Parts: sequence; structure tokens; C-alpha cells
Amino acid sequence: MNKYLNYIVPLLTIADTSSNTDAEKRQHIFLIYMGLLMSTGGLLWGTICLYHDIYIAAMVPYTYILITILNFTYLFFTKNFKVSQNIQIIISLLLPFFFQFFLGGFIASGGNVLWSVIAVFGSFTLRDKSKSLVWLFLFMALMIFSGLVDHYAKPYDIGLSEGYIVGFFVINFILVIGIIFSLYYYFVSTEEKVRLELQESLKKLEETQNILIESEKMASLGSLVSGIAHEINTPLGVGLTGISQIDHELKKLESSYKEDMLTEEALNDYLNIMKKLVQTIRDRLSNAVTLVKSFKDISIDQHSEEQREFNLKQYVDSIIFSFQKPLKAKNVKVINSIDESIILDSYPGIFSQIFSNLILNSIKHGFEAEEDGEDNVIHISMSLTDQFILVYQDNGKGISSENEKKIFDPFFTTKRGQGGSGLGLHIIYNLITKQLGGTLKLMKVSPHGLGFTIRLDPLIIKVKHG
Repeated sequence: MNKYLNYIVPLLTIADTSSNTDAEKRQHIFLIYMGLLMSTGGLLWGTICLYHDIYIAAMVPYTYILITILNFTYLFFTKNFKVSQNIQIIISLLLPFFFQFFLGGFIASGGNVLWSVIAVFGSFTLRDKSKSLVWLFLFMALMIFSGLVDHYAKPYDIGLSEGYIVGFFVINFILVIGIIFSLYYYFVSTEEKVRLELQESLKKLEETQNILIESEKMASLGSLVSGIAHEINTPLGVGLTGISQIDHELKKLESSYKEDMLTEEALNDYLNIMKKLVQTIRDRLSNAVTLVKSFKDISIDQHSEEQREFNLKQYVDSIIFSFQKPLKAKNVKVINSIDESIILDSYPGIFSQIFSNLILNSIKHGFEAEEDGEDNVIHISMSLTDQFILVYQDNGKGISSENEKKIFDPFFTTKRGQGGSGLGLHIIYNLITKQLGGTLKLMKVSPHGLGFTIRLDPLIIKVKHG
């Protein structure tokens, strides 16, 4: 069986070109498969007619085979599938009628015009519902016409016995239904295969996207780590210097005491120095503790879906504070105008990801270089009426009109090859629209810059006044 299939497979690809899609190639195979099956049936009927010396009728199925060969040869050399497609459907519709006519009509031929049904099925290769309906109506018209002219075919009736006629009906029904079933089976099996391949591709795409989204989260977390490390380095350095100074002063005090040279004035000076050093160390280490706590809360929230109450302004301040290093590098000033009394009962991790990605987007895309003589500004504000509205805007370089519609698309970035993944704003859009049930709109900032309006239902995120 496989040996014969090896000969058929090359025939099924005679219409294919390198530019054809998989769907187009399936159309080609379907039509060629139909032509081969009907030609096989034609060969059977032509041979039966020759055996019974019915030469005129025998010419019809052989003509079908000849036209099919010529049509497929034309298709092989020209790759003009539309022309070959219509030729094949036309002969599949008309020639069964002529074959039936020259066998003596509907009854005498065993209902040979039923083969025209295959033409209707073949019209599915057009992948156009309206055109398939046209072919269906043409088939119906042909059936009516067959009935109207059936009595003109009587002279060609060779007077076969009832047993032969019943046998022809059985053969026609079996062959026609068998061909339709095989075509349908091919159609369903290929579509099922494509569907499974698409599902597998979609699954892999979702897995890849999830990996990239996690990478994007880790990238924003990496920026936090870098900023935290830079900010902690200063208070730790001051603390280390202060401890060294305390150690030095302590040794001087101990030496003076041992040599019995410790005066009240020297002791007071030492105590004053100690107080200043301790206060300085305490203040700087307190800043470091606050910074570490902020980083700890944000990093945990970004990887948690836990709902809890939090003060929005303070939380956003902690996010801003963790980005001090990259913000300073671009001379960016962040103004947080969120009402200090607003308490949200929601998901802080989502808000952390939203504002982290917005700030990083401004740093990477809005402020490409430090502006001379003018501060770069990010302004975060809110309003509360029937909706909870957050507005984020920067006075960076903005975005071109042609890129506005694509800004939330996955993998769209103007920094391709420069570290941009194209997922930052896509993540924000999904978080706001799907997880918070809100809307995210792009806004132009005058005279230049970019902004985003986030609208949320205050009942869903549970807004309170502290």
C-alpha cells in the first residue's frame, strides 16, 4: 500500500509553490484528490460500457479522464490553481449528466447524475460560502434539467434488465458516497491535525510569553536591586566611618584615663562627639532599614497575589524610592500627588508591577539622555468620583502617531536589539484590564511627553479614606 502511496503523493503537490500557505496546499490536495477519485470511477464506468459495446456513453468518462490529465498538466506547469479548480468542478458537474443521457436517462443509467454531487463537495476548495452556494444551485438546476430532458434520452436505452439497472444504482451510490466520505474524511482529518498543531503552537507561545513576562518582572526587580545596592552603600559607608571614628575617640579616651590625664573638658568633648556620631549612624542606618523594608515588601508583592490593605501614596513612594539610582542618572524628578488618605484593599503586587514598569518605560524610552538645564519630570496623580482614576505622565520625548496603536501589543518595542522586550506595557495592560477589571488609555502630554490614564471601579478595588 505504501508503495502505491509513494506514487500518489507527488501528484498531490503539483500545484504547490514555495509561497503557498499550508491552507492553500490543503486546497490543492483536496481538488487533486477529488479529480483522481472521479477519474478512477470514470475508468470503471468506461470499461463497463466498452464491455457492453456502449461506445458513445464510454466516451464521456474517458473524456473526463483526458480533461483531468490535461488540466492537471496545465496546473503543474502554470500553478494557476483558480483556473484548474473551476475547470475540474465544471467537468465534475456536467459530464455525469451527459454520461447518464447517453446511457438512456436517469433510470437506465442507474442515476449516474449523482456523481455531480461530488462537484458540489469539490466547491469547498474555493473556501467561499457564496460560491459554494452557487455550485449547489447549479447542481439543483442540473437535476431539474435532467428530469425535463429525460425522455429525450430514451433512444439511447439499450434495454438492460432490471437486475443490471439495480446493480448500477448500487454501484453509483456506493462509489459516490465512498468518494464523498473519503474527501470528507481527508478534510476533517487535516483540519483536526491543523487544529492540534495550532493548539500546540499556542501552548508553546503562551509558555514562551509567560517566561518572557517573568523575565520582564525579574528585569524590573533587577533594577530595584541595583538601585537598592547603590542607596544602601552610602549609609553603610557612613556607618563604617562613624564606627571607626568612635573606635579612635574611645582609644584616645582610654589612653588619657590610663595616663591620669582625663579632664572634665576632654570627657565632655568626647561625649559630644559620640552623640553626633551615634545620631548620624542611627539616621543613615534607619534610612537603610527603611530602604530594605521597602525593597522586601515590593519584591514579595511582585511575586504574590495576596490581597491586603495598603496606603497607595506611601506604597508608590516606596516604589519611587527604590528607583532612585536610574532616576538620578536621567535627572528625573518624580512628583507623587496621590491623596495621602487613600487606603486600597486590593493587590499591592499588581500596583507594584504597574508603577515599576511605567517608571522603567519612562526611563528607557521617554528620557533617553539627561536634559541640560531642565529637570525631567514624572507626575503621578489621582481623582476619585464614581471611578478611581490614576494618571501617570512624563515630559519625555513622547511617541510617534504610527506607534500609538501598537504600544500595548505584545513584543512591540522601539528598542529592538537594545534590551527592549516589548512586554512592559503589554503586562501593564493585562494587569489593569484583566486582573483589576479597569481600562488603560494612552494620552499625549503637552508640549511633549506621554501619559496613561488608569480607570478602576472603586467598589472592586475597595477604596477607603484612612
